[in-house]
Amino acid sequence: MNRLLIGILDLLNKLLAIILVVSSTISGFYGELASYGLPVYDGPGHRIVMTIIGFIIGLILAALVSGVLATIITISREAAAIHQLLLVRPIVAPPQRPMV
Repeated sequence: MNRLLIGILDLLNKLLAIILVVSSTISGFYGELASYGLPVYDGPGHRIVMTIIGFIIGLILAALVSGVLATIITISREAAAIHQLLLVRPIVAPPQRPMV
């Protein structure tokens, strides 16, 4: 069950990263970045420049948000793998030290 939940969270994390990048790129293309207080380039080819800026901002946001979630997902997967190894491992008593 844990592996299923981790897999679902991983899928949602990837979708969130894609949505962040695409939405900020579209926002840059339509010039909506100015409403967030960001400087707007108004020279020749401004749509291309603002689209690239929106894409870069989306990559940064996706790296921050999805990076944290990806770290948590990786830790969860490693913990689940360690748990499975501990369940299979035979229990061995520690060696006894001779009394002197």
